[in-house]
Amino acid sequence: MKPTGPHVRIKLLAMFKETAGQKEIKHHIEPETTLRGILEALAQKYGGDFEETLNCKTGRVDVDTLVMLNGKNVRNAGTKLKANDLIVITVPAAGG
Repeated sequence: MKPTGPHVRIKLLAMFKETAGQKEIKHHIEPETTLRGILEALAQKYGGDFEETLNCKTGRVDVDTLVMLNGKNVRNAGTKLKANDLIVITVPAAGG
């Protein structure tokens, strides 16, 4: 079922795509929805790697997770979302 009303698109990459079994999700949002609310909803629904996206000590996006909102890296889980925002969840690239 596709959400009606305001929603965000969530693009999942790497292990998050595998855990959820899909590469993109549309999620309904309310006026005060935050990134934390979305990440917690994903953790509750899918478990696994999604449970590690928030650092429980700092309340921010964990350093082992890369979350981008409309193309910009976001660590503040309290960031408010707007209709049609694009969230990308993946792991940071490692180099060497």
